[in-house]
Amino acid sequence: YPQRWYEAGMQKPITNAQLRVLMAGIRCKLLNTGCVTEVDDVIYKIKDNMTVKEVLEILYTMIKNTEFNKDIGIVAGENALDYMAKTGIFTGYEGELSLKDICTIEQACAIATRLVTYLYDVLEASSKGFLWEIKSGENTAYLLGSIHVGNYDLYPLSNKILKAFAESDVLCVEIDFVNTDVNMMTSLYMQYAYYTDGTTLKDHVSEETYQKAVMVGSSLGLPEETIALLKPWYLSSVFSAYARTTSNIYIDLGIDMRFLLDAYLKGKPVLELEGYEFQFNVLDSYSDELDEYLLLGTLDLLTENNPENNTYGKEVNLLLKYWHDGDEESIKENMPILLYSDFPQNISEEEKQVYALLEEYKNKMFTQRDKRMAGLIDELLNAEGSTTYFIMVGAGHYISDYSVIDMLKEMGYEINRIK
Repeated sequence: YPQRWYEAGMQKPITNAQLRVLMAGIRCKLLNTGCVTEVDDVIYKIKDNMTVKEVLEILYTMIKNTEFNKDIGIVAGENALDYMAKTGIFTGYEGELSLKDICTIEQACAIATRLVTYLYDVLEASSKGFLWEIKSGENTAYLLGSIHVGNYDLYPLSNKILKAFAESDVLCVEIDFVNTDVNMMTSLYMQYAYYTDGTTLKDHVSEETYQKAVMVGSSLGLPEETIALLKPWYLSSVFSAYARTTSNIYIDLGIDMRFLLDAYLKGKPVLELEGYEFQFNVLDSYSDELDEYLLLGTLDLLTENNPENNTYGKEVNLLLKYWHDGDEESIKENMPILLYSDFPQNISEEEKQVYALLEEYKNKMFTQRDKRMAGLIDELLNAEGSTTYFIMVGAGHYISDYSVIDMLKEMGYEINRIK
């Protein structure tokens, strides 16, 4: 639903026009499943101030007049309320309005969301992601390999993922960026993202890379004076953020944000595995050569062909599709750094330099952090008591040639992939 609805107040009665917007959204989501075979033309009589019962009946009529290539659970002689109750789309509990009450915008949006989530699940169109389960004594850990950014096509998530989260007592994440102290963040950025030793970007990268960074920065409204003071790893993140927004990819739609917000709304404890300062230390430890290599890669993606139609968005959208499909092999192929372990034979000196940089990147971004993550998960699983953890870190940490999963298996854990 449009964000302006939320800003204007969700407790107002849903209007005729707003309900039609919701229905159009549901229809688009259903068409995106690839499971719709036919849609009957129906003129819906919608009015303002409809009751919850009337909204349920309208939505039921809409899906009943849509033919799917899979069974969605509608049986002969069943009415709308029976269907909505048996599927959990309307429960009548936990503060929901009664059937005779005027339906609010909030309740209509909740019903629409549950309807889409249910239908995607039975149509096997939900995002499958990468989920594993480990049991140790009385403790359980669900490991979810996340994608830190997202788009609307990534949702809804499969009920298996949602069920695992619902059963968990604690959410574990790399960084809790929902509960962040602004003053602390400002201090960390000044400490790690800016040159404070009297040098500037010019002293750490080639003239060609510097000028390219200035050019891209200028297109974003960043003056050269600012660009010169920023370190390459931070510039890469700034430019990547711009590339995401022009490609309709957002951090707010990432898997991390989805579960962090859910945890806070439900009062579920959140445990940080790393935190901002830990990750800033990792990024700040890159050699000048690796820093420039990564920055240049980001700049090239942004400036290739038309800057407004950069390849960055295409690559991220591919990763999102692989995550949606639970396609582990394709995500590895698209991120070869996850598979890289040894130098290829018979390569040039220039290629050796590149592989040396890739080795540094993988060691610092994955190998060292993976060992630490595996150790922390081992501690949680061996802690006293009976606790279920939902441990969500970037998918790359669970999928590589020697991942957190592999390390935990070496420790003796039996790990089951939930598909």
